Amino acid sequence: MFVRTPMQMIFLSRLISKASLVVLLAGIVAACASAPKVTSTRIIDDVQEFTVDGVQVLLRESRATPVISAVLFIKGGSSQIDTSLPISTEYFAMSIAAGSGTQRTSKANYRNALLRMGTYITGEDGRDFSLLSLRCVRENFDSSWQYFSDVITQPAFDQVEFDNMKHNVLVELGAARNDADRYSRIVADSLFFAGHPYGRHLTTEDVERITLDQIRTHYHSIMKKSRLLLTVVGNISRDELTKKLVASPVTNLSEGSFVEQTLSAPPKSRTPGATLIQFSRKLPTNYAIAYYSIPSKGDSDYYAYVRLRNFFGGFVYNHIRVQHNLAYAPNVDDAEFRTSNGIISFQTGYVDSAVKIIDEDVAFFQDNRIRESAIKEGVGRWTTSNYVKAETAQSQAFLLGQSKLLTGDWRNAFVNYDKLASVTSDQLQRAAQKYLRNFNWVVVGDTTGISQQLLQSR
Repeated sequence: MFVRTPMQMIFLSRLISKASLVVLLAGIVAACASAPKVTSTRIIDDVQEFTVDGVQVLLRESRATPVISAVLFIKGGSSQIDTSLPISTEYFAMSIAAGSGTQRTSKANYRNALLRMGTYITGEDGRDFSLLSLRCVRENFDSSWQYFSDVITQPAFDQVEFDNMKHNVLVELGAARNDADRYSRIVADSLFFAGHPYGRHLTTEDVERITLDQIRTHYHSIMKKSRLLLTVVGNISRDELTKKLVASPVTNLSEGSFVEQTLSAPPKSRTPGATLIQFSRKLPTNYAIAYYSIPSKGDSDYYAYVRLRNFFGGFVYNHIRVQHNLAYAPNVDDAEFRTSNGIISFQTGYVDSAVKIIDEDVAFFQDNRIRESAIKEGVGRWTTSNYVKAETAQSQAFLLGQSKLLTGDWRNAFVNYDKLASVTSDQLQRAAQKYLRNFNWVVVGDTTGISQQLLQSR
């Protein structure tokens, strides 16, 4: 639940897909009491989408890899936690469930078994979904899956694990207040999403009041089939995976009635803002960061903005770092969620000068149309570098599920080269006019003399 740089998750979010569409109609499964209820299947290339006894599944079978990666997504995430509970509840629940052993296996035996097999079972929370993930080699899948399904349905919730995590989180929170870079990002995130479901953040008071009983109760309340999506990538067939699911306690979970809440734009995204924070000790530089709204995956403006961000980020780096040497590593990035945001960050003793350069770069893209031949240049290199980041079974399993949950279609996990290369100059300019605005700046350091009016001007 700490503000993370773009779960992680988030990180490997661009992959080329030149997939050709093949639609297969599934036969009707014979109805009998003991048979799994499998819905009609859609297969596109080697990704299969189906349902087993109420559990949604995405499978990409790859016999060439010796590894199997499985990710169980739990819809909702920390943004949909009941406000009566500490916001840290899901963060603790996912981590402790994955690390405590199960009701059938003690923590010591569980950890020894995973270590011996080279198997990893981890848990994470997130704003829009949380997850439990499994990585193992093919030869150890049977045993690893048994532990994984037990963690999903009957984790132990070890008291020592809880006490240790609580202590570590409190130490981390204290350390964050002394780290200007981390502190600036936490403040920027908190201010930008104030009044939005993403706006609740981890605090010392929040962690101190959480209990193991709260975590256990919350965990079981969200483990409903209506919340679950299982994505699997690796050397396993659909028939084998279906049999594993049917034989496991996962398909015995109750259905539930989860409904995804509607998310509107954060109130602060509609106006520019500036917050200057005098740090508690003297720093050699200032830490500046700006949040602003951007389109999410699946939006009609997504590809135009992605191409714009490539240009804009290059301009910011070249003008601030290379030409003027005002900052070592200025960066333009994004955080992709159901409600996504862009992030501009740099460290400098000359904040006003750097912001003026950024404003000039913004004006350039808003007032000028880029040649379409220039828009196409570099697309291949950029998409290739992002394809390499998504080559592992683990990253593919995450990306497929993330895109299914955030956009409704797993195909959006894979950046479409043709769509990116066909962005027009008009689309690029409109994206600049629509999204490069209402920057909400936070500056931490010696803020004496920094113009708040300048920061709020765009």
